[in-house]
Amino acid sequence: MEPQGFRCERCGAPLEVSPETIVAVCPYCGFPNHISGNLKTENIHIVPTMDKNAIAKAFWKRVERDFDLKRMKEQIEIVDIEGHYAPYWVGDVHVEGDVEYMVREEECHTDSEGETHCHTVERHYHDHVDETLGLIGSARRQVRSFGVDDIIAHYSRHRPKGKKLLELDEGEWGRIKLEVLNTEMDEVQAKMMMREDAIDVIRNRYSAKADRIERFDVTADEPRNVSLLLLPMWTVYYKHENSIYHAVFAGWDGKDVAATEPMPIWRRAQYMAGVVLGVLIGAAGAAYGGANGSAMVSLLSLIIGAGTGGYFGSLVLEGQRTERSTGFMGNFMGGLKR
Repeated sequence: MEPQGFRCERCGAPLEVSPETIVAVCPYCGFPNHISGNLKTENIHIVPTMDKNAIAKAFWKRVERDFDLKRMKEQIEIVDIEGHYAPYWVGDVHVEGDVEYMVREEECHTDSEGETHCHTVERHYHDHVDETLGLIGSARRQVRSFGVDDIIAHYSRHRPKGKKLLELDEGEWGRIKLEVLNTEMDEVQAKMMMREDAIDVIRNRYSAKADRIERFDVTADEPRNVSLLLLPMWTVYYKHENSIYHAVFAGWDGKDVAATEPMPIWRRAQYMAGVVLGVLIGAAGAAYGGANGSAMVSLLSLIIGAGTGGYFGSLVLEGQRTERSTGFMGNFMGGLKR
């Protein structure tokens, strides 16, 4: 069917629909027209959102509690506030298997003369893995926009209660009129990725604590309780002087999860001091190593100094700061036992 054949069930206005569209919100009356395509609409869940005014209040509260922004409040102006529902696949994956790994640990003992001697030993461990991971990942393949991974991480920690899409009150849609982004990954593809990423979650867990994985024999079962979840994400664009910055909020609780901020002069001075510190570390270390004939000390000092100076130098050149309340968690979030 051609896109122009779809019209709003309430007011009859034309709708823009693609093959992946699951919900088309009427741009005129805000009515949610359910167009499931290859998906079963009854298996789609949604986490209701706050409205634009509530997000604006959340933004100004963030300004008030931020050390830098509070001092710039009079020069800050909200330019626009945009919100949308983004689709995510969620499900449970049971993993089971065995992992053998080695960890280098320091072992110390005291001799008869009271002197302590330490040396490194290799300890070998064997774990049996048997758990269920709750996973969530984007149903869109394109490059992520700023804040998407932070929204996933925030949702994974708090798991706000959602409801079936068909149970959402029409009046709420009318007040909010948020766009629902299309899916680009069907359930079959999502299940394949969930199985692969469940294995990666376990592998990364052991890679973080082991010096060497000697055997990794873990398998993932077919994902269960798979459904499509729509999460609300709001972006506040604000102006300071001649530059535009933005802050991303989770729509269900108004939590700011990521933001770019203007860099005040005193903060830039701090970063410049970091650059100078890096230069001093490199120069002092190289001089010390040269005076004592230690090429290793000189080399390490130069590496540390260059790294420190380069890091703070990059912050100076950015001209803005990026703040996050959550860490980067990958395409699919895992590790929640059920």
